[in-house]
Amino acid sequence: MIRYLLDAFSGPAAVFMYALLGILAFAIAVFIERTLTLWRCRVDAPTVLGAAEKAAASGEKPPGGDTPLERVLQAGLAQADPELGWDAMQSAAVEAEQRIRQRIPYLAAVASISTMVGLFGTVYGLIQAFGAMGDVAAAQRAAALSSGSSTAMASTAFGLFVAIPSLAAHSFLDSQARALLAQIEVAAGRLHVFRRAARS
Repeated sequence: MIRYLLDAFSGPAAVFMYALLGILAFAIAVFIERTLTLWRCRVDAPTVLGAAEKAAASGEKPPGGDTPLERVLQAGLAQADPELGWDAMQSAAVEAEQRIRQRIPYLAAVASISTMVGLFGTVYGLIQAFGAMGDVAAAQRAAALSSGSSTAMASTAFGLFVAIPSLAAHSFLDSQARALLAQIEVAAGRLHVFRRAARS
């Protein structure tokens, strides 16, 4: 299998193989960047929420921090009115969602595009292989067609090799993003309830 993939880089579908290699490098870069970003966004939610509630009760300056959760709670505490604070947290949550989900959809796009590029490479390679049959002696046509077809088919195999891990990476990162956003939503709701109760 590996030999066929390597041979395809010098076969009729070589341009598609190199394109898929570039797409794979892009997907790896996105996965690493998003994984590190989401890891940096993780905080101990109960601790952050406790500090925010303490600041709300005492009127002190809200705790610092640059994670999405901390910025949402800071936006709420910046408003003296709990209802205005809730509106501020909703606006901040939209920005947080954009920051958390940024570039994750690219991996789903990579999965679709790499599959299509692989199929295109196979079709192109087969066209080239069949077109070259006229220049080959009749006794050698079967061998030439077999070699050309296997090299062309490697394009689809490589496309799937790129697509399948990209889909898995997208599912993993999307689940992590959903968990972070749920954490933010729960913390913001609890802070809002705490502030309303404290006010009344």
